[in-house]
Amino acid sequence: MSKVIVTIGIIIGFIFLFGVIVASSKGGGTPGFLGLILFAGMVAGIRAVWKKPPVKNEVTETDKHQLDKKD
Repeated sequence: MSKVIVTIGIIIGFIFLFGVIVASSKGGGTPGFLGLILFAGMVAGIRAVWKKPPVKNEVTETDKHQLDKKD
């Protein structure tokens, strides 16, 4: 669930920054190279979020061994 929320945040951030770049360009033109860099950053960010494996709380095989309690 957290990956979906972070992905939505990345997309909203991209739209906001893209709008700032378009608004700051003279004559309302296309953002050009800066827009491509911003888009590549968004794609890389989303890929990095979804590439990370989920954290597992399982006990590993090395933690399951029996302790020798003989004296």
